[in-house]
Order: sequence, then C-alpha cells, then structure tokens
Amino acid sequence: MYLRALVKEARRAGSTTILRLSVELATPKPGQFIMLWVPGVGEIPLSVADYSDGELLLAITRKGKVTGYIYDAVHSGSVLHVRGPYGASFTVPPSGSRVLLVGGGSGVAPLHFLARVSREAGASCSAVLGFRTAREVFLADSFQRYCRVVLTTDDGSLGVKGLASDEAARLISEGPVDAVYACGPEPLIEKVLSLALERGVRFEASMERYMRCAVGVCGSCVLEPVGLRVCRDGPVFGGEVLSKVFSKK
Repeated sequence: MYLRALVKEARRAGSTTILRLSVELATPKPGQFIMLWVPGVGEIPLSVADYSDGELLLAITRKGKVTGYIYDAVHSGSVLHVRGPYGASFTVPPSGSRVLLVGGGSGVAPLHFLARVSREAGASCSAVLGFRTAREVFLADSFQRYCRVVLTTDDGSLGVKGLASDEAARLISEGPVDAVYACGPEPLIEKVLSLALERGVRFEASMERYMRCAVGVCGSCVLEPVGLRVCRDGPVFGGEVLSKVFSKK
C-alpha cells in the first residue's frame, strides 16, 4: 500500500537531492529501504537516511529517469508516494562499543541513520565519508552531531585527498574498533571487508542491486553466487555472506 508523502524540503548538493517528507511509516530501522513512486514517472528503491516523528529523510543521487525527474521537478509542496519499509537492517551496536562507518557517494545515506541510532544506543562512532568532489558532499554536517567524521574527496577539494577505504584502513589499524559498517561502491565494500576480516572485526554492509517488487517475488535482485535476494534477505549482509560473494568475482 502506498502512503501519501508531502515534500517539506527539497535541496540539492551537487548531483544529489535531499528530501524531507512528511509520511507516517511503520518505523524503519537503519539499513532498511522504501520504494518511492512518482506518478507518471516511475518507482525506485531508496535507503532511509533518517526517520523520526513522521519525517522521512532521503538522499537521491541523479542517475536515471526517476532520479532525474526528482532533481529537476520535485520541490517543497510536491506530493510523492511511499511504500515500505523493507529489508534487513544493520545490527545496532551495544552501548560502549566502538564502531566505524565507511560510506562512499550515495552509500552515505543509510549510514547517516545508523550513526544517529548508534549514538542514541550509547556507542562511540567514527565515520569516513568519501565523495568525488567537495561539490558532491551531503549530510556531512549532520553526521558530525553523531560521529567523529573524516571526509575524503577524489580530487582533494575537501578533506583528505584519496579514497574512503584508505582512511578506513588507517582507522582500523589504529583501533580499537568493535564493528565496521559500510555502504557504497562494491570495490569499497570489498576492501573494507578484507580489512575487517584481517583484524577479526565484525562487519556488515548494505548492498545495491536492481530491485523491482521489493518483496522477494520477481528475482531481479538476486545476489550471486549465494542466491540471496537483496530486497528480502538484505540489503544488509554480514561479513560471512559477503566473503562468499567477493570470493567468486
């Protein structure tokens, strides 16, 4: 069932649209996603960047028809439609634990939600957020309310020049870290997974696949070679599953 979602705020950060929607959802957990329907345009899956008191935060990177329409035409006062939440969530760390979040590009969005919930649970949080350029950075200021943040950019226009995975390697080696969470391009996830395994640190990551139905029926999002459905069994998977995925690449 679709729920009516009123756009309270729409702003842009480079090629990303940040939307705040007023919609009463069954409370999502960090790592879960919703399906956003734009009538007459199409429907897309989106990670929940935050949700509280009927306000849904989304970060939508311009990539295709639907995201392009949202970037160009959706504004405060627009009405969209939402169903969900769906999928498996991140494991919220226990009080007193030390966690590292590693995000690249649009993968920063679900980690923002996890950062807030982790802080509220009493965990100590550090985050490495990687972007192509300073123009593409989003949610960094908000992240700093919950975590110690290191920004990286490919061109060095803001923060540390280089890859988020390289800074993650430094922080993991410096330790101590009890758990690592990642989301972003698969090379980033694969490298950070390897680092976590070397140190014996618990690891979870949110994976991206083409999703249509969101309820595990159509089979469009199967994660090979393990045969799991990203929409239903994921999008969050643990290190044991992901080790099998990347070992067959």
